[in-house]
Amino acid sequence: MFDKTIATVKGWLTKMGILTQLKTIKEHKDVNVDDDAYKRIAKNKAIYSGHLSEWHDIEFRTSAGVNKKRKMFSMGMGKKIAEEMATLIFNEKATITIDDAIAQEFIDDTLKSNGFHKNFSRYLEYAYATGGMAVKVFAYDGQVKLAYAVADAFYPLSSDSENIDEALFISEETKGDKYYTLLEWNEWEGNQYVVTNELYQSTVEGELGIKVGLAALYPDLEEKVYINELRRSLFVYFKPNIANNKDMTSPLGISLFENCYDDLYLLDYMYDFFFNEFKLGKRRIAVDRSMIKAYPDANGNMVQVLDPEETVYDAFTLEDGKGVTDMSVDIRSTDIINSINSILDVLSMKVGFNPGSFRFDGTGIKTATEVVSQNSKTYQTKNKHEVLIEEGIKELITSIIDVAILYDLYSGEKEFEIGIDFDDSIAQDRQENFNYYSAGVGAGMIPKLIAIQKTYDVPEKTAQEWLDMIAAEQPGTVTPESADLFGTGATNVGE
Repeated sequence: MFDKTIATVKGWLTKMGILTQLKTIKEHKDVNVDDDAYKRIAKNKAIYSGHLSEWHDIEFRTSAGVNKKRKMFSMGMGKKIAEEMATLIFNEKATITIDDAIAQEFIDDTLKSNGFHKNFSRYLEYAYATGGMAVKVFAYDGQVKLAYAVADAFYPLSSDSENIDEALFISEETKGDKYYTLLEWNEWEGNQYVVTNELYQSTVEGELGIKVGLAALYPDLEEKVYINELRRSLFVYFKPNIANNKDMTSPLGISLFENCYDDLYLLDYMYDFFFNEFKLGKRRIAVDRSMIKAYPDANGNMVQVLDPEETVYDAFTLEDGKGVTDMSVDIRSTDIINSINSILDVLSMKVGFNPGSFRFDGTGIKTATEVVSQNSKTYQTKNKHEVLIEEGIKELITSIIDVAILYDLYSGEKEFEIGIDFDDSIAQDRQENFNYYSAGVGAGMIPKLIAIQKTYDVPEKTAQEWLDMIAAEQPGTVTPESADLFGTGATNVGE
């Protein structure tokens, strides 16, 4: 239904001249994407949901000449890939460190009140499946709030190939028998940030309808808001750190499995084949037709030799001397499972996981949970995606502070250093990094301040505070010969 609304909105934008004419209409900028991008988003969304009609809706003809329809079984690997990558990169163990105590407390409280870790992880999964998502920052009821937009509810208005500075957000809501669509335009007019809100009402689900006053649904929402003294836009766009080979000039991202359609289809085909192998390979016994006839028993009652509800028997006219023939065939489960696992290895390689990361055992998909080495494909991919996530979260914090200052919700510093420490517990490098930097400190080649920053991914100010605490705890006990990262001679890093 939402996809239909998006299509309707796009038709409306086209009529306004925004999509196809590439001209500014009133105060609105060009929608800086092409229609094919949103067709791919819709396809990726369907794959993520586990049902793409062109793959999974099968028409077939039975041996009796009857036309039928059925749905192909799906392994749901679109969901699995996005879920595993999102969990691998950002989870509840990720920490955000700010080198200003007041700012740290405010950001911690704001993120906690917005359920940031839980919601961001969930929407990051959507982003990896569909190609991107956005987080908006706004003030409401004396608090800074965060709102999320999935890929098909977000349209770039102006950008370069890397950054999106202006955007259109689309949201839908139902009230009674009316369907409402809110268009929120986020734009820059010189140094002024302008948010324009337009509300449309329809009595038909999935249609844009007519423009109505905001009071019909949002009595506190203003049609146009001008904001000064912002350092950046009030939204952050997150996408997979993959080059967009479908449109090299587009600022939008692509799905993790954008280039894996053939593999995903083949997996679903083989998975469907696997289950049909058991269905078609069930025990079948051919019996002569005479065996299914009813015969009188000793009391004259007509009874059948074989149970009429039993499906294992098929009646044929057999040759003389062949009363019962077993027609069962061997089920090729091992061959099919091996084939599925071979395809899973190819898919894993294409999306950036180690071969063997996903395994099918005949009952379902198992995910490898063992620790991966620093030079593994999975770990390298994890680090690659973390680069954009780290940049985006830092930008998000900047916008949170700007909004808080604008509405007098925060009075601390607005310039500070931010560190994002992602969960590296799946990798061996935490101990290896510790040993590496400890050795460098012990050899007098790496300052302890740098070693702490690099090992624990904390800002310089935090690392200096740690050093001061270490010095206070152990005054005069450390020699250059015994110095390690902590100055204690320790050899193992703690969790």
